[in-house]
Amino acid sequence: MTHYRVIILGGGPAGSLSALFLLQRRPDLAGDILILEAKRFPREKICGGGVSGRVTRRLRELGLEPEVLPRVPLRGFTVCYRDMRHRPEFGNRDCFVVRRSALDAFLLCAAAERGAEVRFTPAVGACRERRGVRVMTADGSLFRAQVLVAADGVNGRSREWFAAPHRGAKTLLLQTDAPFPEEAEDLHDSLVLDFTPPRFGIRGYVWFFPSLNDEGQRVVNAGISGGGFSSGSARRLRECFRAVLKDHPEMAGAFRAEPRFRAYPERNFSILQRFSVERVIFVGEQLGVDPFTGEGLGICADSAAAAAGCIARALEEGDFSFRGYASQLLRAPFFPLYLIGTTYWPQSLWRQPCFLFFMSTRESSAGGMNVIDYYAKVFSGLIPGEELYTLRFWRTVLRDAVGVLPEWLSTSAPTPCDRCP
Repeated sequence: MTHYRVIILGGGPAGSLSALFLLQRRPDLAGDILILEAKRFPREKICGGGVSGRVTRRLRELGLEPEVLPRVPLRGFTVCYRDMRHRPEFGNRDCFVVRRSALDAFLLCAAAERGAEVRFTPAVGACRERRGVRVMTADGSLFRAQVLVAADGVNGRSREWFAAPHRGAKTLLLQTDAPFPEEAEDLHDSLVLDFTPPRFGIRGYVWFFPSLNDEGQRVVNAGISGGGFSSGSARRLRECFRAVLKDHPEMAGAFRAEPRFRAYPERNFSILQRFSVERVIFVGEQLGVDPFTGEGLGICADSAAAAAGCIARALEEGDFSFRGYASQLLRAPFFPLYLIGTTYWPQSLWRQPCFLFFMSTRESSAGGMNVIDYYAKVFSGLIPGEELYTLRFWRTVLRDAVGVLPEWLSTSAPTPCDRCP
């Protein structure tokens, strides 16, 4: 039995960032933190690879410079619904797209360099003891610690081991890489998000991201979210992607051939779930992702920072209940954006396009912002998330709602108007 102060299940961004934030607060824990990761790095990670400015800020708090990574800097979003388009600017250059294999290896190496021990072996079980937790790995090793950080991802089993079931909906995504279409002007420095899939009965979106392949060549990373885990779901997603693609003739050069999609799961963040149990704290995709954009790295970074603070206090005071962790998450930078996404998706089941989207594509008055402009600037870290709680923001929402309601009612269908062919 080998003893540590903290064991972290998973060496992805949530696990590595938890170790980094904890070592920043408690340098004396170097050599006393164990990260258990199932796969050797660099590992392939199926993901769009979009990094928000809020995550970049978190990395810089830790003294990490993401500029050393091969990446594509971004200026803004392009949000679409059929022929409706709006392009809010981020207002800084802190958002970028990166290959997740490179980012994950970068963060894990940083954690190891600063004092976390890394072992590449999967955990196969864990339990609580009177004075800590015990973890068993696939090679038969046993480890004991005072605290366990569950950062084992959307498919991890840590919640099963500690009777803290998920509450957020699990969805299926399809993703592919294709040759970069030079004629797609928006794609050179913008994330293109098309919210037409609800029109076909799929509560998700199609994305086109400027990206790099493993050889550093420019590609477009594309995919579709919102699938269920049922028979025929992947087929429906593929058909919907092809239908939405017709509204993007600039992508024709990239998708002359049938896309070869790869599937992966995501789970939405939910405020109804358990964020921690005695001596165990959940971070990253064990909590979920933003339901609007599918961004998980923001929740990874914010939950890792909050967890590190709670663990540091627990080690000092001897109280391992982590009672304050949930309230810290609800005050974290990701949470205001989560509220917007949570508002958007129920609306998408009623009329098309969604009223919030209709407001989002309304042209802003000179010098002003609409709701998606605010979203973009919070996403980029240019303005704090608390701005979405201010009277100024809600005046903007009311102004746009009054301005677009008559047009929205006259153009929207009462129900999703199509199904994929």
